Amino acid sequence: MSAGHAHEELHHLVDRLSPDQARRLLRLVETDPELAEAVDEERSQPLRRRRLSIAGIGASGEGNLSEQVEDLLAERFNRST
Repeated sequence: MSAGHAHEELHHLVDRLSPDQARRLLRLVETDPELAEAVDEERSQPLRRRRLSIAGIGASGEGNLSEQVEDLLAERFNRST
């Protein structure tokens, strides 16, 4: 497993954790001397914004969906009946 792949896999895992699970994982990381250094570094730096892993997930290629939602729903429901 490459370092890049491990990094991505870890990000996906953390994104799926509940807040309680995230706190438990952070406590575990803080107990490892090598990993705790990274936590300390992160806390000393200004807060950075992370891009959401779900960004663009609703791209449909059909323009602005919020403007077309009623038409699209009607079309989808009429097809299934």
